[in-house]
Amino acid sequence: MMRVTKKEAKEHILEIHKNSLKFDYLLNSPCLNNAEWTRKGQREIRKLLDWLVDIGVDSVTVSVPYLLQLIKRCYPDFEVNISIGAGVANTARAKYWEDLGANRITLVTDLNRNFTFLKNIRENIKCHLQLIANLPCLFGCPFSHYHIVSLGHASQARHASKGFLIDYCSLNCKYLKLSEPWRMISSTWIRPEDLHYYDEIGIDTIKLADRGLKTEFILPIVEAYTAQEYKGNLFDLFPDAHKYLYFSKRYSWQRIKYFLHPMKYNMFLFYRHVNKMDFKDPTYLDNEKLDGFIKFFMEGKCKLGNCEKCGYCRSIAEKVLNIPTEYKDKMLNLSSSLLKDIINGSLFYCNKKGGGAP
Repeated sequence: MMRVTKKEAKEHILEIHKNSLKFDYLLNSPCLNNAEWTRKGQREIRKLLDWLVDIGVDSVTVSVPYLLQLIKRCYPDFEVNISIGAGVANTARAKYWEDLGANRITLVTDLNRNFTFLKNIRENIKCHLQLIANLPCLFGCPFSHYHIVSLGHASQARHASKGFLIDYCSLNCKYLKLSEPWRMISSTWIRPEDLHYYDEIGIDTIKLADRGLKTEFILPIVEAYTAQEYKGNLFDLFPDAHKYLYFSKRYSWQRIKYFLHPMKYNMFLFYRHVNKMDFKDPTYLDNEKLDGFIKFFMEGKCKLGNCEKCGYCRSIAEKVLNIPTEYKDKMLNLSSSLLKDIINGSLFYCNKKGGGAP
């Protein structure tokens, strides 16, 4: 993956502080592989935190309660924020984190349109509350926790995976959305035009994804949510594979090295699937046609768990969503085929038994 040297990190933070901004360092893996309960792991954690102090980091984001308590006890000058990876989905859990010393809590995206809950948690929690606005995650996604844990382990230097991950979760997400396009509407994004409703009920901050995007894609996202207005395709403001810096020509050799693991999986079978895929998604969601969309949720009309019976997002999708048929059919077939080879073990040289479309 992309590497930043310690010298570069320090220079970035100095530049950020010159512009009266703050820097938050992510230590938000939901699992530390139990390294924290070893002498070596303890030394590495403390060494890292000492370095963060030296380079002027303002706050740290965590998902592990132990890290929150450690930092609050031994590094009291840091603000400590709670990641979405901690899975804060109710007031009781938020209260536990607050009592442990959390300064800010990022709530799970499933709550983004549950205004009754958001008002309740605001009344009962004093620390800052944050929502992520531009993640198009599936509502009630069954893969979310597994996805976060998988990504966390992939980032750990001493993990058996050595940083390698086949993103089964994202592939499933893509397949489900193309199979039932209304899921693109019921997913958990917030329009720029609707931010003021969240401000009115006391949500303190909005987080925007994704830090791995190319600058040319980050700037329009920030500008749109700052202006609270966007004319065009709402999906322009969401992370997508072709927008990531990692997929630019600059990192082509790193990509080759990343996927060069012939003893772990069948690279040739994987490439045969992936090379046919279109990573630039042409799906168009007309943002201007979504004016008033959020009122349905603000008025408590959403069934919150029975989307098929409700039908609201399905009716909206039929009016505002445009997916080219050729692209949809092609990606459904390719995603289905790759998922089949992942699930039945063919991608990992296992004997093929059963199978079929997911």
